Amino acid sequence: MLILQKFFDERRAKGLLTGPLCIRAVTRDLVSDFVEWRSDQGMSPATISRDLAALRGPLNWAVKEQIIAYAPRIPEVRGKNRRRELEYCPEQVAAILDAAWATPERRHVHLYAMIHLSTHGRSEAILELNSDQIRDGRIYFNAPGREQTRKRRSIVPIAPTLAPWLADRDGKLIRYRVPTSGKTRREGGPEWFERETSDIGRAFEACLVSAHLAKPHLNLAQNAIDGDGSLILLPVRKKLGETEPRPKLVGIGTPNTLRHTIHTWHQRHGVPQAQIDAAAGHTSERGSGANYTHLRPEYLREFIDSTEAFWRAVGEHTDAHLRYQCDTRRRSPREDGSAQLA
Repeated sequence: MLILQKFFDERRAKGLLTGPLCIRAVTRDLVSDFVEWRSDQGMSPATISRDLAALRGPLNWAVKEQIIAYAPRIPEVRGKNRRRELEYCPEQVAAILDAAWATPERRHVHLYAMIHLSTHGRSEAILELNSDQIRDGRIYFNAPGREQTRKRRSIVPIAPTLAPWLADRDGKLIRYRVPTSGKTRREGGPEWFERETSDIGRAFEACLVSAHLAKPHLNLAQNAIDGDGSLILLPVRKKLGETEPRPKLVGIGTPNTLRHTIHTWHQRHGVPQAQIDAAAGHTSERGSGANYTHLRPEYLREFIDSTEAFWRAVGEHTDAHLRYQCDTRRRSPREDGSAQLA
């Protein structure tokens, strides 16, 4: 409903909507203008249809409850969704990992990306992953006692590059974690502040923006624009000596782009589709025999080999995917009071 309210506010500001917003105002032309407005923002037909459903639903409910006599017809938006072609190259992944590792409060993004790119797992499964789901050299994305749903959660062998990152984990893996202040520690407080993470979108975008600022040629972010196509400007930060507003940057891609990236990589490198599907949770295996497939020595062998080839490609641009090299890097000032991360 917020996006509809924004549309109505913009029309009212332009003088295109006068008087109270009533049922008579919801005309075919108004709906067509909304569809065009959302299309100009790059939204897919499916997204626009969901937006219109937020308007259609309450009106139909009001008719059913005899609150209003009729509801205007709000048609579905037809058309195929554009195929999601966006993927990151190994150099872009390297820049994202560097940006995530460089700041303590974003290192949960680093671990999330390492798991995502090493397993092809579903995002929600990774965010809910607990250390008791890691055993016998495998990750069991479906937690004990959780019933499998149509969005299946897979069992994936742990790739060699990922293994060190999981070796000493306890409890929920993806946790926001930052060092506390010196005052807190001097007063006997904890060394770290931690909380569980159920959504990683904003932190991931912050990494994209940081990576873009460090390496603009990789095009990991772009200037944000409003519904009219004008640049969105951020307020002046006087404490930093700024004298003019700066354009707001937004990341290009989402956490799910990592999933598309590794999926495409495996396909290009000839991994059998059945292995890609099994790791992604798309397996069509059924019956009791499927419960033991993951115990076979050859289970997802080509998938793991391809995963390691991906990490070797990333390694041409960074060592941020290697646990022991990261552990020997210098820490940031907020961690030990010394120099910035190398």
